[in-house]
Amino acid sequence: MMSINKLSQEVIDIINRQTTIVVVATVDEDGSPRTAPFGWVYAKDSGTLRLSMSRSHDTYKNIVRDRRVMVCLMEEGNIAISIKGTAQVCKEQLNVRGHCAMVEVDIKDVKSDVTSVASVIQGIKCKINERYVEITNNVYTEMIE
Repeated sequence: MMSINKLSQEVIDIINRQTTIVVVATVDEDGSPRTAPFGWVYAKDSGTLRLSMSRSHDTYKNIVRDRRVMVCLMEEGNIAISIKGTAQVCKEQLNVRGHCAMVEVDIKDVKSDVTSVASVIQGIKCKINERYVEITNNVYTEMIE
């Protein structure tokens, strides 16, 4: 299994489609792992991810307390990677979503989880309504700044 410390351009392009969903793992107060899916994810560059999330979400609270995160991306084209990093709040309150914050993940390691016995043909997909598309566009505009 290959391991590097930067995202490839192909992965950056997939993440920045505004429709990609990743699973974020954090550490609860009792030391147990916690995972949650997130759709508001943006690759700022090959070494930095941005996530937007509610400040009331357990993932946010875990990041504030313990900065360790792992982000899992599985997408068509046989993309299966784990992104390890440290996260910190870079914006306490989004202008477009007052209850949401923006978190930056400094990428420490990117590990391929592709196997020789199975291929990823589709990632996590959700059906969203027009209102969500509008909100997402506004959130992404702020994350890109």
